[in-house]
Amino acid sequence: MCPLYPWKSSTTYHPVPCNTHPLCKGDKCNADGQCTYVAEYMSGSITYGIIAKEKFTLGSDTDGIESIELHMGCGFLQQNFEKFICNNHLLGKPDLIAVILGLGLGPRSFLNQLGVIGQDAIIGGAGKKVHTTPIVIPKFKTPLYYLNLEDISVGNKRMGFPKGTFELNSQGNDDIIIDFGAPISIMYKDHFDRVVDLVKAHFNDLGIEYIGSHGHFDVCFRLRGRFDITNYPSITLH
Repeated sequence: MCPLYPWKSSTTYHPVPCNTHPLCKGDKCNADGQCTYVAEYMSGSITYGIIAKEKFTLGSDTDGIESIELHMGCGFLQQNFEKFICNNHLLGKPDLIAVILGLGLGPRSFLNQLGVIGQDAIIGGAGKKVHTTPIVIPKFKTPLYYLNLEDISVGNKRMGFPKGTFELNSQGNDDIIIDFGAPISIMYKDHFDRVVDLVKAHFNDLGIEYIGSHGHFDVCFRLRGRFDITNYPSITLH
């Protein structure tokens, strides 16, 4: 089993009381007067728990610290998460944290920046400008979080998708949604095939054999012997 968040040891952990937020009434409250949540994922994973406020204090690469108070979903009952969280090496991320941040406690205009927690969270040193991208607010009702995607790069080669290729339309198609619970990225096949061509070319230059589909995956390569992970191509979403 995965270790649970040690909320009892935190002096800054505070459950959100019922009736203190418009979304925290009726069946959203438990017998202890706490605001609850249920989140179900397309993978079949389900988490149930309470909404809480917590202060996160993080070190920075400038030797300082930053503290921020956030709402989070603190899960007390999880189902079907084991292969995605406990065995997080499947995702290539050794530093996943099993906490849902900013879970549905306000309009999407409140969630206007994206956060990264873990060893990859260095996003700018002293004197460097940190760039953020706003969440797109659609004109239709949706539980999804949309972003403006302009282009995709594989390594240092940019795809050059025409302007407006990923622009959000009235049906919610063609744009990009961000889902912190998804272990893989999914895109339309015509866009996918163009990205794949650059990935194939990258591994071909390294002399690595392309073997086609394997299991549920469409694009696979055969690695013989040890492989330097720095040779994986970075894929950038602009």
